Amino acid sequence: MRGESGRKAGQEMQGGSRRSLLLCAVAMTALATFAAPALPGIKNMAVVASAGSKLADVPLNELVKLCKGTAKTWSDGKSFILILKSPDSPDMHGVLQKLFGVGIDPRAAIAKLNESRQTVKIVDSDDELIRTVEATPGAIGIVDVYAINSSVKVLRVDGKLPFDVGYALKSN
Repeated sequence: MRGESGRKAGQEMQGGSRRSLLLCAVAMTALATFAAPALPGIKNMAVVASAGSKLADVPLNELVKLCKGTAKTWSDGKSFILILKSPDSPDMHGVLQKLFGVGIDPRAAIAKLNESRQTVKIVDSDDELIRTVEATPGAIGIVDVYAINSSVKVLRVDGKLPFDVGYALKSN
């Protein structure tokens, strides 16, 4: 008799543990579902040029030199014009650190680049960026890959496209 009641108590305890485990799993699933949109994700940013541009691959080190002002033109001598969304945009934070350097105020760096001629143009949206790149000869822009349309083409950065492993301009 004693062994039987012990077994029943153990089974009741197991049932309670299962219910607790199930409730915990449901709570974790709900938390993951509703909290995920609030967490910053990795953005794939693309370097784009007008669809008719002859550019195909942009070495990251050349792009960094242009952004830091140590080079004024592309290696082929053509003018450098960069179109960016606002430096205050969370999407741009990681990209700007890679282009201008960690700890550098991108707004100050852009102002310095623009002292003699407008090298960097700031726009308010991805759509405006695409339109500006399309309309500005020799311009490149950095935009969220999901905003790209047929008026621009995606340039490789160090031989890689935005969804390739090791792509340099992923941003969180």
